[in-house]
Formats: sequence, C-alpha cells, structure tokens
Amino acid sequence: MRILAVLLITVAMAWGPMAFAHSEQRASVPAEGAQLEVPPPVIEIGFDDPMRIISVTLTRATGDAYEVAPRSGRSATDTLSVDLPELPAGDYRFEWRGLATDGHAMSGELEFSVTGN
Repeated sequence: MRILAVLLITVAMAWGPMAFAHSEQRASVPAEGAQLEVPPPVIEIGFDDPMRIISVTLTRATGDAYEVAPRSGRSATDTLSVDLPELPAGDYRFEWRGLATDGHAMSGELEFSVTGN
C-alpha cells in the first residue's frame, strides 16, 4: 500500500504541471519596447500553443485608438497577426485577450515607439 501511495504521488507530481500549463507568449515583432524609425506594417505575436483571440486594441499615448483586427478572426492560432494602418510618430500600446486551448483567459500587451515616418 505504501508503494502504491508513493507511486501515485510521483505520477501526480510529474503530470501536475502539464495539466495546469497555459499557453505562453513567445517572441513578438516588433519586440517589446522597440524604437522604430518607420511604423511596422504588422504586429505578430507567437504562442507556444494555439490561442483563440477574443480582442485586440492599439492605442497611442495621446489617447488615439486605431481599429485593428487579427487576421485569424476568432479562430485558434499559434501566431497572432494584425495588419496596422499607417501610424504617425508616437508611443503605442497593443493589447490582446484570448482563450487558451485549456479554456483559461489570457492577455498580454506590447509597447513600442515610432520615431518618424
């Protein structure tokens, strides 16, 4: 009985982290905090597991908001791609919200600056 208990604890410890793992954001283009001379034509954020994107927003530090949408719509994707309008110089914040394949709500943000265009 004691051996069975030890075995069950060992299995639970090994599988536990995997059962509670969520999708994680990987690299982005542009990179977090990037200072760009020209505006990027697209924002791309990679995930280690597909994510169903619920909403995206792009705002400028001055308060201007830009209408943007993910290329994938609301379909699950491992790369969030968003085409950008022509952006004037300024500081920007891109925010996303989504659902991981395990059903957990996820969110993230990306800040970058455009120094000219």
